[in-house]
Amino acid sequence: MRLIIPVLLGFGCSEYAIKSAGDIEEVEDTGPDIEDTDTQQPLVPDALVEPSAIDLGVICGTGGSSVTMSNVGEAALTVTEISVSDAGWTADYPSLPVTLAPEEVLEVTLGWTDGDAVLSFVTDDPDEPVIEVPLSATVDVAPTVQIDVPVDGDVLAPGDATLFSGQMSDDSDPLEELSVEWSSDVDGVISTQMPDGSGVTEFEWDSGAWSSGTHTVTLTVEDTCGNQAQDTVVFCQNEGYVEDNLDLTTWNFEGDANWDGTNSWVELTTAATDQAGTAFQTSATVDADNVSISFNFYASGGSGADGLSLTALDSTRMTSFVGSTGGGIGYQGLPGWSIEVDTWYNSENSDPTSDDHLSFHLDGDVSTPLTWVTLPDMEDGLWHLMEISVIGTWVTVAIDGTTYIDESVAGITNFPAYVGFTASTGSATNEHLIDALEVEGFVCDE
Repeated sequence: MRLIIPVLLGFGCSEYAIKSAGDIEEVEDTGPDIEDTDTQQPLVPDALVEPSAIDLGVICGTGGSSVTMSNVGEAALTVTEISVSDAGWTADYPSLPVTLAPEEVLEVTLGWTDGDAVLSFVTDDPDEPVIEVPLSATVDVAPTVQIDVPVDGDVLAPGDATLFSGQMSDDSDPLEELSVEWSSDVDGVISTQMPDGSGVTEFEWDSGAWSSGTHTVTLTVEDTCGNQAQDTVVFCQNEGYVEDNLDLTTWNFEGDANWDGTNSWVELTTAATDQAGTAFQTSATVDADNVSISFNFYASGGSGADGLSLTALDSTRMTSFVGSTGGGIGYQGLPGWSIEVDTWYNSENSDPTSDDHLSFHLDGDVSTPLTWVTLPDMEDGLWHLMEISVIGTWVTVAIDGTTYIDESVAGITNFPAYVGFTASTGSATNEHLIDALEVEGFVCDE
C-alpha cells in the first residue's frame, strides 16, 4: 500500500509555511513591504505691503509719504510692476524688476498734490500677485471772503458810525483761527479784527482817524496753510468832523467865548452887555463852497440881543477871529461868509426887518444881506437845530426841520475855511450857546 501525503498551496488572504512533514503553521499576510519617506513642500515668497491705505485728509500744498513692501516668505520675491493710477500722485522706486530676498524690504516714496489714487504692486507672490493700496489727499483751498458793508460807491459822512462787515468761510480751519486784515490804499492797515465762530469780522470805521477822499479797502483772509483770499470795496469819505464834545486843543476861543465844561457846550456870550465871543475850529479847513454843517444853538435868557452867526472864515485872508460887538454880531469885518440869526433890530445896520430873521452875508458886511427871511421867535428858551449846505453858490438853510433859504447866492467863491461861531450883545443881552457841531466837506462825488 502506498502512503500519500497532501501538499496544500495557500491562496488568498493567508499564507502557510511548512516546517516539517505533518506540521502546518498559519502566518498572517501583512501585504507587501513599503519603505516610509518625508513629503518635501516647495519654498514660496510672500509679499506684505504697509500701510495698507493712506488717507492724508486736508493737506497744505504738496508733500510726500512712503509705502514699504516686505518679503515675509521663504523664497525670493520678484516685483515686476509698480504703478499709480492718478497723476495727482507720483511713486519713486528702483528700476524694475526688483528681487527681494526673504526679510528684505523695498521702499516706495510717494509724492502728492491732490486727489484719490491707487498704488499697485505686481509680484510673483502666488497667493496675492497684485496688491493695491488706496491713496487719498485733499489739498487745502483758500478761504472765501466777501465785504458786506460798505458797498461800492458808498459816500460816508464825517461822524457817521459806519460798521464795516465781512463774511468768510474755509474748508478745514476753524473760522476763529483765520487771520484777517482790513487795509486801505490810502491809510494802510486799518483793522485786524478776527472773525467770530460764524465767520463774521466787523470793525467801526472812524472817519476822524482816516483820510478823506476815495479809498479802496481790501479785506484779506489767510488760513493756517497760508492760502489767502481777498475782497475789495471802493467808497469815499467826505472830509469834516463832529464836535459833540469839543476838543479844546483844536479850537480858538476869542473875546467872551469859552468852553463850559460843566454842561459840555460852547458859551459865546453870557447874558451881559457889550460882549462879543467867537469860537473857531482851527485843526482843519473845509472848502467854503462845498460844505454841510449842522449844530444846535440857544439864544435866550436875557433881554433880546443881539444874535449869533455860523461863519466860514477865510483862512488865507483873516487877521483876527473876532469882529464887532452889538449889531456886528461878532463877525462884522471878518473875511468869508456868515449866516446870522438876528434877534434884535439894528436900524443903523439897515436890518431888513424888526422880526427875528435869518440872513446870508459876505466878508463881514452886516448891512448888506445877500438873502434873508423872517424867523419865528428864536428866544423861546429852547435849543434849535440849524442845518446848512453850501454847494457852489447854492445855499440851503433849515432850522428845526423847516427850510428857510434854498437858492443861489451870487458872490460865493471857494476858499479854505475855518468853521466857527460868533455872537454879541449890546445894551440888550442874551446867552448864546452852541452844541453838537457836525461839519462835512463834500470831497466825494454824490
